[in-house]
Amino acid sequence: MKELKNYLMISSLLLLSSCSWFREPEKEIVTVTEIIKNNVPVVERPKGLKLSPVKWYVVTKENYDEFSERFLNAEGNLIFYAISVRSYENLALNMADIKRYIEQQSEIIVYYEEAVTEDISDNISQGSIQ
Repeated sequence: MKELKNYLMISSLLLLSSCSWFREPEKEIVTVTEIIKNNVPVVERPKGLKLSPVKWYVVTKENYDEFSERFLNAEGNLIFYAISVRSYENLALNMADIKRYIEQQSEIIVYYEEAVTEDISDNISQGSIQ
């Protein structure tokens, strides 16, 4: 029984020490910090918009007869699309919101493009580009 107790005690000491008695400890721990930039290919930006012109006509009771005659002679058909003043204001606000969204997306794209491409001025200051 005493032998078993000694054997268990020695085994547990070896397990707890992780066999550190059989090897030398590290003399110095060296930590090296290395910044690695991802090389994500930057895709060419899409071609800009080329919008066609849109003509707007304002028709009231006073100018309806003159407008309909002139428009029928020029275009052949007279079709109306009506929009209220409040809806026109909403349309303008929606277009402004779309413009803001596209500009913010563009800024995000530029940010990521700059983050993944090497800055030549950094390389020149470090002396790696001759």
